[in-house]
Amino acid sequence: MKCLKFLITSGIVLAIGVAITLYFLKSVPSVSQRTRQIQFQASEGTEEDPLARKRYEWFRLRDPATNEIPKNIGIRELNFVKKLAKQTNSHGHAVTREWIARGPYNIGGRTRALALDVKDENTIFAGGVSGGMWKSIDGGKSWKKTTAPDQLHSVSCITQNRTSGKEHIWYYGTGESYPRGGSAAYSNLSDAFYRGDGIFKSIDGGETWSPLPATVSGTPESEDPFDYVFGLTIFGDDSVFAATSKGLFKSMDGGASWEHVLNFGESYRSTEIAATTNETFYVTIGGIGSDNGVYRSDDGIAWEHISPPEWPDTTERTAIGIVPSNENIVYFFTCLYEPKTQLWKYEHGVGWTNLTANLPNGGGLITYGGHMMIVKVKPDDENVLFLGTVGLFRSTDGGQSFECIGAYGDFHVDQHAIVFSPSNPKVMFVGNDGGLFKTEDNLAEPTLDPTTGEYHIEWQSLNSGYHTSQFYSVAIDHGTPHDETILGGTQDNAFLYTKSSNPQHPWEAIFRGSMDGGFATISDSGEYFYTSQAGSFAMWRFDFPDGQLRWTDITPKQIIGGGLWLPPFVLDAHDQKIMYLPWRDQLWRNSDLTEIPYVFPPVTTDINWEQLENVTGSTITALGMSKGEPRRLYFATYDWTYGKLFKLDTPHAGQPIPEEITGSNFPYYPYSPSVSCIAVDPQDANKLLVVFPNYGVISIYATEDGGSTWSPVAGNLEEYHDGSGSGPSIRWVSILYVDEQPIYFAGTSVGFFSTSKLDSMNTVWVQEGALTIGNVVVDMIDIRQSDGFVVIGTHGNGVYSTHVTEFPSGMKEIAGQPESFKLLPAYPNPFNQATTVQFRLHKSGRVKLIVYNVLGEKIKTLIDGHLQVGEHNVRWSANDVSSGTYFIRLNFENFNETLKVLLLK
Repeated sequence: MKCLKFLITSGIVLAIGVAITLYFLKSVPSVSQRTRQIQFQASEGTEEDPLARKRYEWFRLRDPATNEIPKNIGIRELNFVKKLAKQTNSHGHAVTREWIARGPYNIGGRTRALALDVKDENTIFAGGVSGGMWKSIDGGKSWKKTTAPDQLHSVSCITQNRTSGKEHIWYYGTGESYPRGGSAAYSNLSDAFYRGDGIFKSIDGGETWSPLPATVSGTPESEDPFDYVFGLTIFGDDSVFAATSKGLFKSMDGGASWEHVLNFGESYRSTEIAATTNETFYVTIGGIGSDNGVYRSDDGIAWEHISPPEWPDTTERTAIGIVPSNENIVYFFTCLYEPKTQLWKYEHGVGWTNLTANLPNGGGLITYGGHMMIVKVKPDDENVLFLGTVGLFRSTDGGQSFECIGAYGDFHVDQHAIVFSPSNPKVMFVGNDGGLFKTEDNLAEPTLDPTTGEYHIEWQSLNSGYHTSQFYSVAIDHGTPHDETILGGTQDNAFLYTKSSNPQHPWEAIFRGSMDGGFATISDSGEYFYTSQAGSFAMWRFDFPDGQLRWTDITPKQIIGGGLWLPPFVLDAHDQKIMYLPWRDQLWRNSDLTEIPYVFPPVTTDINWEQLENVTGSTITALGMSKGEPRRLYFATYDWTYGKLFKLDTPHAGQPIPEEITGSNFPYYPYSPSVSCIAVDPQDANKLLVVFPNYGVISIYATEDGGSTWSPVAGNLEEYHDGSGSGPSIRWVSILYVDEQPIYFAGTSVGFFSTSKLDSMNTVWVQEGALTIGNVVVDMIDIRQSDGFVVIGTHGNGVYSTHVTEFPSGMKEIAGQPESFKLLPAYPNPFNQATTVQFRLHKSGRVKLIVYNVLGEKIKTLIDGHLQVGEHNVRWSANDVSSGTYFIRLNFENFNETLKVLLLK
């Protein structure tokens, strides 16, 4: 059978909470998981563990105090950054405005929303889950982004008003979530930057978009009805149905107000909707219990539960495919539990037919819990079905048999959307994890692609300028000034690189397929690329003998099983032949990578690999290497209780002994955050920055004495000085010297920032590229000191670059909050009976000091009155409340500060 690699069954669903953390650090995937023969794996994880990436994202973003990603943090941090821009006037004080979108020009990212304009099929709308909404008016030859730079970039679905005279009205939904059988616990594994916040509407043909106020979050501590919108359908003149994770909603006034039509509770997390041309509506509900299944309505008011008696009690998600040429027939493609799927045919007035036995592999199709599911019917032939899962399948006999028509080669895996050309139903457009594709003949006979060993029909990429690729990492050649080579590890598209400065020059793919690329680096000569593969712990060296790409497996033979899902590594800045590679709680060193011979088929190796035996005990999460003397390697560890920092002098020789440099003022909670980045000052090995990417903690710390003392320097990137509130997740920091002065850069979940001065929590960061890069996620930064080359990898809009060759004369200190009061740390904290809050007033005035719980509910008012200048101490006895996290907020005039305290009884 064709496309066999899509029919492999998936692994078990793992526990959550603390068990997830423990598994994340200690799991041992089978050896078959490792990519020895370049066997590509689906992007969400591995065959044995399809939720690996989700767990990794949850682990590094969760608030340690609650062990959850804060609800609605996406829109909260966007609003926070908008306020920050006004305070810092970032347009006037950024380092540079000269940011270039480098691409990849020819490779897109995960696309869930796809539509053709009913008035002009050459006008295409496509939306990336983290890349925003895009529009093409020339059939996909070129694109422009229509989501504003400062708007939410998560797009999940789109629909057009087809009423005559109203075709200029469009709607799109936001938020991508895993249904997972109605289990609310899996919301912890949702990507924070994929979280939505309502529905956007356009009244100018999709040129600009505005959020519908009635769908925007109003309760930031809970999941709101429109945080995850799976589908939209317009009916009447301008009425809308919205299928969300909370059920079905209906608006009769163009989205101004909404009625909750179908709601079955938290056990039902998936809703889909489709409508016939005469406005008969079909809705599917996914979840645990008898209410899941198929519903039908002739008027959008009264709903009939029409599922067949054999319908399963638990489903993840069910896709709907109405037959355009005979709307009495509807196909339903449902996922029960990974990888079990079913296919049903419903004919109104006749009944149900179960077609599951005819599915490839008897229905054992990989959909990642219903995440990748489509069923569409060719508009002019009710017997031609298309099923999208990881692969794309076709039936020409009404679901009696199927064949694969889309896999690798000139296509991509992980299907999300299908639309047909109105003028020619053979022409079909597909949105998937590789962007956008088109076939001129969806009935063509599949042929063997010798480069992939897969059968598929001919596909054409429509990704030219559709900048929606999602980068985890970027790397440049640090040793060759003016070199334009950029290498990156991406989600869904493995490793991509370019050697051209032309933004429209096609990028090259290494291991083209659906696997996730990991960390990457380029040797100073540019001779070698080094990468780690996400999810499998495979390590690769690439070089170009005679101009041809060649890859060599350099994974240590002694290592069996995976470590971190996105494994870090670093080359020795003093000798690029040496690599330091952490694996779980071990640190390995290769003394000369260039001596590992090229072997095909690739195999692991023990050549020049040696374990540093004095490094042990906790999983290593980040590395940083000094460029000057002393020759030093910094590393961070995590053992599922708290993180630590170490330095290792002369790491290239013998068995050095690490020295712990963990600061006493680092974040500490029962499940504390872990370090994701260590940036060593290129001119002083004793100066460095460390990054905690988790929400709810102070994100950036600095030391100037090799770790003896530390200072928090996240400054205005935190809403409150203790790290709580709506401040963004900080992903990466880098240091660039220009005119012998340092400039500090920070990549965050809502854009790119810089500062020229570190001043404890008074540090003022300003946004870079506010009108170009915008508020997209920036996961990594790489910098070349010799010519000021700065490259950033975004998770949704590809790569941007600039050159900073002069210290900006306009960069100046920006006044922070007026020094009218100062809230000091509470002590003790954590506490078990009472804690004391200190604050200073520099002038007299009215003060409120109030205690709140994690739900934002007021627990106790400690002060509400007029106080004089000076220092004040207030004791809170917590005898009448239970253990947990609490927030103590000080309000003075128009300013607020908040402390987070932990009560442990």
